[in-house]
Amino acid sequence: MYLSSTSSSNSSHSSNAGNAGSFSNHQFFEMPEMSDLSKTYFADFDERTEIAAKTPTRMGSYQFTVVPFQAAKGMLMQVERHGQRIISAHLPAMFTRGELLSASMRVRDTEYLLVAANSASKMIASGKRWLGIFRADGKNVYANVFDQQLMQIQPNQDGISMLFLNGDRMRIKL
Repeated sequence: MYLSSTSSSNSSHSSNAGNAGSFSNHQFFEMPEMSDLSKTYFADFDERTEIAAKTPTRMGSYQFTVVPFQAAKGMLMQVERHGQRIISAHLPAMFTRGELLSASMRVRDTEYLLVAANSASKMIASGKRWLGIFRADGKNVYANVFDQQLMQIQPNQDGISMLFLNGDRMRIKL
């Protein structure tokens, strides 16, 4: 599976530029560093982790391994659940030195695994963000690359809400 922009879920996108002040007590605020922003992605999720490159990382019943993939000049992310490989995904070169984060959630008795990747670029304007949502069996439900700076992903009763630095919001129903 290649990280792509496919979706099998219902999503909606709305601009809430007037809400940009909610990130700070002031109308204008100092832009945080990229690494500070990514730590808040999954702050509202009970199960979350930062995935380390070249070192297996555990989160509940999931184990993540990210290793170099020389043939495509990128990395290969493998996810196992209960000892069985459920995801094997090539990470494009732009994400190989960035951060990988993960969280899990339940919606209507179905478990979902969320994986977020930041490109290595320290410049917010040129950095890319990727979000993938998978069922617990590894089936890809949603994957997309964003040019906007993603601030936070929040769990909802029926899916997730995403908040972007410019005040835009996007909701995905699972």
